[in-house]
Amino acid sequence: MRWRDRMAVLFFPPGVMLTVAAMMLFFIHLCVFANDVHHFCVTHHYDRMSFRYTVVLMFSQVISICWAAMGSLYAEMIDVKFLRCFSLTILMLNGAMFFNRLSLEFMALQYREENH
Repeated sequence: MRWRDRMAVLFFPPGVMLTVAAMMLFFIHLCVFANDVHHFCVTHHYDRMSFRYTVVLMFSQVISICWAAMGSLYAEMIDVKFLRCFSLTILMLNGAMFFNRLSLEFMALQYREENH
């Protein structure tokens, strides 16, 4: 175990590292999703959307949901109500972001079939 791992264990309760990692991935997915929605709805520059990275984004979102689920399981074992609420909130936000990304991909499917 390296010293960085020990520092993370000292500063965060058990399981919170998974929730924090899932939260960071959620913010990255939120930025990419907002960019794609802007190009899809506002500017109509469909070629600037992240079509090439769809598989990577979906896989990353599934990993983020798994990390958030494991973090919420760890938080359920701790009797701190705030950590349980925080981890379940991150889990629900990641699930909602996954279905939002999936629905945006299906909406943009018609453009992809016409031009590719």
